[in-house]
Amino acid sequence: MQLWFNFYAVIGTAAAALMGLLFVATSLNAAAALTGGAQGLRGLTEQAFENYLAVLMVSLLALFPDMSLATFGRVTLLVIATWSAWVVVRLYQTVAEKSGHRTRLTATRRHVSTLIGFGLLIYAAARMALDGKDMRDTMAAATIVLLFSATEKAWSLLNRLARNARND
Repeated sequence: MQLWFNFYAVIGTAAAALMGLLFVATSLNAAAALTGGAQGLRGLTEQAFENYLAVLMVSLLALFPDMSLATFGRVTLLVIATWSAWVVVRLYQTVAEKSGHRTRLTATRRHVSTLIGFGLLIYAAARMALDGKDMRDTMAAATIVLLFSATEKAWSLLNRLARNARND
């Protein structure tokens, strides 16, 4: 894992910093950011946090000293597969929710990058855990996808919060 140390240190730090900024923005606009309803702001907030936390978790596991590749794969698979259940529940809630401001396709589309990121993480972790194959490149790609996905969701949230503040 030593070859990947710098990558995971940087991407973990980026995820933590961006998550902190999102936490501040959410705290300052808690009433709007944490409500559900037609604007779906709570869903955006949760999804952004969820993706940042996944990147942070994988980075922390990757930086754990003297962990074998197979152990890293097993632990990551356990954590991410469990976490993915919540991703699927949130996707279901999005599809089932009625909204006057957006179509179900539009609402569902915002989950695609998250599903891709989590799918890549599960695939890479499973290959490392079961086959002992070095899939750190795929795992790195997955964390990048999730980091960009979270940042896009956070940006959308901030835009909607600003729009709501102008309309009030």
